[in-house]
Amino acid sequence: MSYGVESIRIHKKLRLDKRAGSDNWYARLTLPNGKRLVKTTKTEDIESAKEVALRLYYEVDARIQNKLPATTRKFADVAKHAINRMETEIREGVGKQAYRDYVQALNKWLIPYFGGTDIAKLDLAAVTAFDAWHTAQNGKVPAQSTINNHNSALNRVLDEAELNGWIVKSLRPTLLNKGVKTESRGSFSVEEYHTIYTALRSYHKQTTNEKSAATRETLRNYVLFLANTGVRHGTEALGLCWRNIEWYERDGERYLAVNVDGKTNKRTAIARDSVENSLWRQAKLNPRIQAVDFDGLIAAKLDEPVFTTRLSETVTVHNLNRAFNALLAELNLKTGADGRTRTLYSFRHFYATLNLERGVTTHALSRQLRNSTEMIDRHYSKYSPLLNAEVHSGRKQRTLSS
Repeated sequence: MSYGVESIRIHKKLRLDKRAGSDNWYARLTLPNGKRLVKTTKTEDIESAKEVALRLYYEVDARIQNKLPATTRKFADVAKHAINRMETEIREGVGKQAYRDYVQALNKWLIPYFGGTDIAKLDLAAVTAFDAWHTAQNGKVPAQSTINNHNSALNRVLDEAELNGWIVKSLRPTLLNKGVKTESRGSFSVEEYHTIYTALRSYHKQTTNEKSAATRETLRNYVLFLANTGVRHGTEALGLCWRNIEWYERDGERYLAVNVDGKTNKRTAIARDSVENSLWRQAKLNPRIQAVDFDGLIAAKLDEPVFTTRLSETVTVHNLNRAFNALLAELNLKTGADGRTRTLYSFRHFYATLNLERGVTTHALSRQLRNSTEMIDRHYSKYSPLLNAEVHSGRKQRTLSS
């Protein structure tokens, strides 16, 4: 590779180069990993340039001998490398959906704060100072889930720095989480669920706004889909296209399978049989779909979003949340008997508790929801006495013995 118009060897791993268009000499040092470090000496005098180059050589050698990185970078530069890598993996279909959250955290919080900091100087004290700054900016201690997201984003940057030799493993700070424990969202009872989906049948007729009415029509099918699949509200559900839904056949039976690209990579969820009706009703809202029946729709493998409105617009999380929250307020169901606020995400909890009540094991449920069995046990064990009331009351035993 050509480095300029003139080159002088100073040491077996060190050279001085003259570049076209510049009178100054540049020091070029070959590092132990084979990469090259190039820095200007800021002088055209050869003797002065040699002194600068040798000083660079001994400084780098001392860092290496002390098990420090030979070179380093500013946090913002490393973060950009990490963001590019995550965005590339998302485009290629091998990245996690959570990468989008990491990128957002980096751009909104971590780069603005750490941007000019040398990545090798990012220690526990610096991270602790960031936590204090973030709390001050928000006016409250962030939730543990928020800190976990920030820590994961920060680890992606540190991974990038270590990969490129800008930090060594021993320099990586230990990331702590002293955030406020996130309270689980509320759920719905079967009776409340019945009230909600009954109201949704005519909810779109209660507004004269065409766009709001269209959103409410889609909301009806969306709620039924969430409640009968356990798919996460938001990115998972709204990212679905018709090509992601297929029939799965086994032992002469067929089941509706939903291929989700979610928070924890891709998975397949089996929908309850009733979902076919709500999905076919949803398909008929899309003027671009010409299938004559549901089987034809599934066979077509269309690259069309599932949850669009009759106005050919893909619904947004914001519009769905707004419409659903208004409905809950109208039905006086915004807050449950346990004092917890309910949202569209609550249907994931509704799905989980209903399946546990039906006798589905935590292991099987964890595969459907793509959560660990430990998490299922931790979050839903509190429902055990309620789900097994007939056992605790002694009625089931009496029935069996009679």
